[in-house]
Amino acid sequence: MSLLTPNQVFSWMSRLSAQQDYQSLTHEFLNILQENPCIDEASGYEIYNHKRKISEGVNVDERLIRRFPLDFTKEDDVTDNAHVSDASHVIGISTSHTDEKGGYSWAILTVKGGNGPDRSILVEGKLDASSLKTLQHLRGIYQNLVILHDAKERDVLTTLPNRQSLDSRLMQVCQHYCDHPITDKIHDKSSWIAILDIDHFKRVNDNFGHLYGDEVLLIFSQIMGRKFRYNDFLFRFGGEEFVVVLNLATQETALTAFNRFREAVAEYHFPTVGKVTVSIGITHIDNAAMPSVLLDRADKSLYYAKEHGRNQVVLFELTPELVSEEHEHDDDGEIELF
Repeated sequence: MSLLTPNQVFSWMSRLSAQQDYQSLTHEFLNILQENPCIDEASGYEIYNHKRKISEGVNVDERLIRRFPLDFTKEDDVTDNAHVSDASHVIGISTSHTDEKGGYSWAILTVKGGNGPDRSILVEGKLDASSLKTLQHLRGIYQNLVILHDAKERDVLTTLPNRQSLDSRLMQVCQHYCDHPITDKIHDKSSWIAILDIDHFKRVNDNFGHLYGDEVLLIFSQIMGRKFRYNDFLFRFGGEEFVVVLNLATQETALTAFNRFREAVAEYHFPTVGKVTVSIGITHIDNAAMPSVLLDRADKSLYYAKEHGRNQVVLFELTPELVSEEHEHDDDGEIELF
């Protein structure tokens, strides 16, 4: 990188600090890096570390590296980048071996400390010692902003994205289906949104206390992380409610996935509390409905499940009472202007 001027530095800081969320922040950070002549490409990655149970008493550490931004229209966006994987335990910056001129072909900026997954930025090009020093400073600014955005956009207890993150992500998914409509929502692979509500959660708080209620919420979110895929989007909606946007699934696949999760919760023995169940309301994300309408349909499906026995999955499109009720409401709401 050439010698930086104060104007350039303040311009970068202004551009980064102006971003409203983590997604736009990271896009802008990658743009800034790629504006430098010595950098050929800059790529973002998110690193997820989970413990996965393979048998009684036996857990394995599972690390998944996901390219940023996630393309939810692809079957699998998990990558196996050896450089990123090797450097994921490093705090700060890692580099390639030097060439005969003392330069570097790549560097990895590792970002830790946020209320979410670890992040890594892979920079490829012709880098020298001066470039690495600049990258180190930029990494520090980016890391501080990531931590701030995580505090705003992620739930403190479960570390899942919160309601604010859901709103922007759901708008993104809806926009995709406006641009690429699904012709057969039963058999085509598309997206589904579900609201999940822990049954009788108030009893848990009343009988055991809020500390054990929080433990149930945390374990519940961890089961979500194990049972859904990395191209699905998981959120804490508020209280004992969670939201899942399930991507690339037919109607049958979606129902199977949510029932599998429901059964996993019902079979799990929560410490102190014991058995817990979940009710789930689902609807298809089509090209015509606004996000608010989709959430309303999922919410009505959830309450239908609650009112008809709990511990079940209800799909809006397969529930005639809900569909007819919506049509009646639409007819009643028609207004003649002329």
